[in-house]
Amino acid sequence: MYPKRIPKHLIFDPQPKRKSKAWIWWLIGIAITAVISVFSVDALATPYNDNHAGELKLTSESGLKLPSLHLETTVKTDINGLVVTTEYIQRFKNDSDKWVEGVYVFPLPDMAAVRHMEMRVGERRIIGEIKERHKAETLYKKARAEGKRAAITTQQRDNLFTQKVANIAPHQEIEVRLSFIDTATYQAGVFEWRLPTTLTPRYIPGISQPPEDESESTTNALTTNAFGWASATDQVPDAPFITPAMTPPPEYGLKNPLRLTVSLQSGMELASIEGLYHDVDVNKINDRYNITFQHDVVEMDRDVVLQWTPVVSAQPRAAVFQQQLEGDTYAMVMMVPPNASVVHALPKDIIFVIDTSGSMQGNSIIQAKSSLLLAIKQLSPDDRFNVIAFNDHFSVFNDRTVPASDELKHIATQWVSALDADGGTEMYPALQEAYNQLADPERLQQVVFITDGAIGNEEILFELITAPGHNARLFTVGIGSAPNAFFMAKAAQLGRGSYELIGYRDDVRGKMSSLFNKLNHVAATNITIDWPEDVEPYPSQSADLFHSEALLAFAKLSAPLQHLPISGNTAQQAWQTTITANDAASTSGIGSLWARYKVAEIEDQARRGNIPQQDVRDAVLDVALTHSLLTRFTAFIAVDETPVRPQYLPLFGEGVTNVMPHGSAQQRMQFANTATSATLSMWLGIWGCVALFILHINRIRVK
Repeated sequence: MYPKRIPKHLIFDPQPKRKSKAWIWWLIGIAITAVISVFSVDALATPYNDNHAGELKLTSESGLKLPSLHLETTVKTDINGLVVTTEYIQRFKNDSDKWVEGVYVFPLPDMAAVRHMEMRVGERRIIGEIKERHKAETLYKKARAEGKRAAITTQQRDNLFTQKVANIAPHQEIEVRLSFIDTATYQAGVFEWRLPTTLTPRYIPGISQPPEDESESTTNALTTNAFGWASATDQVPDAPFITPAMTPPPEYGLKNPLRLTVSLQSGMELASIEGLYHDVDVNKINDRYNITFQHDVVEMDRDVVLQWTPVVSAQPRAAVFQQQLEGDTYAMVMMVPPNASVVHALPKDIIFVIDTSGSMQGNSIIQAKSSLLLAIKQLSPDDRFNVIAFNDHFSVFNDRTVPASDELKHIATQWVSALDADGGTEMYPALQEAYNQLADPERLQQVVFITDGAIGNEEILFELITAPGHNARLFTVGIGSAPNAFFMAKAAQLGRGSYELIGYRDDVRGKMSSLFNKLNHVAATNITIDWPEDVEPYPSQSADLFHSEALLAFAKLSAPLQHLPISGNTAQQAWQTTITANDAASTSGIGSLWARYKVAEIEDQARRGNIPQQDVRDAVLDVALTHSLLTRFTAFIAVDETPVRPQYLPLFGEGVTNVMPHGSAQQRMQFANTATSATLSMWLGIWGCVALFILHINRIRVK
């Protein structure tokens, strides 16, 4: 019998149908759309915009940009010996026809004691009050909603602060003045004072967290917590507060101008005064030196660093400053230990950790590689070394420390020279690897960490440094024109080492030579200060001092200090000296500095596990509220009680942009791989499902 139907494979079709390849084009289209969307999301994270630094760019309902200018920052500084008193003036002017609120994130010296704030509107002067932070923020939100002029100053990090100014009337100027006390450093016969003016954008690792719900009593009030380009993560919950918008430096003119006047009374004959990164004019009047910028105003795109050097015969060995305040005496003591030459440098195991993340692009990676190459060159044959480079991941020159032979040093030099800067800043795994490789207690163990410190999760790194078993000394080298000096100094302190800051390539040789002098020997150990009875000193235990470093200590006493015995050990012998304080000049601000160092000690004790974290807040508040000190638990709040903004008018606001550090390359903001946004994840999932569906349909058609 013949089949009722001819088999399909026997049928001859003179015009066979071609298999459709439309599904391939669908997949290509979806892939292109996905790539474009990913780059669009990434572009939203970039800190660059066309806003002028120092300007508030306000957007109306119609999308029209409304400029509101932050005029300038003026710094007036008085230096008396080691004590630096600064008045920091920020002027906000609203050039629009709208009511605005300004939010400005800015850096200050990491050990600055901010002790006063006031707001000025025309002839009106409103003195700020120090309060617990959450209470101050509640008062600020209430005043903002009620249309009252208000200003609040808060601290995000030891060296990073936020200034908010609410209800600036159209075409009105409001001035906020901060006063803080700081100290100059003294090392290798040179005094130095550093003022940061901008910041390097910080890498924010971790998993994104939902924003906090900040309910307001009126719809006309503006929530200003989220002016940062990064969202909160599990590792950096305050990311929106430490990631202000950034803008490239201008081709012409100034975007964020800074004016500086310094009055210096050193108390000794000086051989030189210079600005490291700015040209300055110096005029001497009697025993004071007046210092200004040569060009009157400069861009806020790098640290301001002043150095003054006494003549050799006037270089101090010790100095005492005291202040009488409410029946107590506050003392500050500076002393240089006896010189101790290096008889023989001990063999050491040393690991260099170099940051090759995106924030190091430009001059920073050049300075970092130059520093590392010079360090490798200076290793002795008895040393062992390794190099770890990190960005999103870390790579090692070798899987263990190797002898510092000429051949291996040459190979390491080639390896370092090939490094490029790109990607995120995942410090933790790289530093953990360095500690893991240093496990020989019979040899001197050291880690040299070369980075700009542009991270938001500093505390996690501090926990790693102070972890049990991490006994290697940590030395940090801060790179760039605006490094995170707080991280550099604190990491070195917790790691029982020291630090250097390199702002320009010309600094590399001198700074690395100084670093190797420190690596090769500790100048003074077991330092003991024989304070009188009934005294509260900070730091409570003096750290070891390295080559050319000076001892700095503060104390609260019941009576003025007369003399102070200090003893310790050098590599060759024990030493002892007595400082006479009878002729110590009375200096204001010592009490505030003592309080600032006490707060730092409380925080450090908690990092080392000696104080429960839940007790830190109360301990810090007790000091800060007594001494009117700005901390992460306190804030300055100033409110003009007269309402000025009509309730029916809305309030507009935007963050004031910072200028990118001088010499840094433009880059997209780098997030951790785990910090993918929920929206992006959702769309990637949808695209994946669509692609799988098309493949499934095509497979059915083929079958």
